[in-house]
Amino acid sequence: MVAADPPAAGPPVLATFRADARLRLWGAASCASLAILFTILGYPHTIRPLVAGPVAATFLLWSAYLVLTFAARRAVRYTLSTQRLEIEKGVFGRHLESVDLWRVRDLVLDQTFVERLRGVGRITVYSSDQAEPVLELGPLAGAKPLYDHLRDAVASARKDARVVPLDR
Repeated sequence: MVAADPPAAGPPVLATFRADARLRLWGAASCASLAILFTILGYPHTIRPLVAGPVAATFLLWSAYLVLTFAARRAVRYTLSTQRLEIEKGVFGRHLESVDLWRVRDLVLDQTFVERLRGVGRITVYSSDQAEPVLELGPLAGAKPLYDHLRDAVASARKDARVVPLDR
């Protein structure tokens, strides 16, 4: 009988997070409510049925679009380990991207006014990786703490790999 090798343990995971898509659910609920409202107002002819029907259908289709994009956005998972950042995408299939942290050249946190109020933001990772030199993360809930955590992990990975950045 042959003994199986134990599975190789990867680098320790520092954080796992997903994209924030709550606003899409609120939008879908609002659009569905407006579709119901226009349908109700169209029956007693408060609004002409010729207007109420297409408007209700438009809001219903927009609501369905928001729900589908919510599922696609929630299907993105980010995993930060001590050595790399991995992005796993896909609802039915899977697409995996990763970048070694010591290759990261710069990090940028972008937040609009509304995103700042909600505590959401987008992080852009610029790296020297050939396949993916620019990675867009987000929108992410708690973006500022994640940005700080990612920045510290990059500094630690560069120190461990003894990488010295050279400016061109």
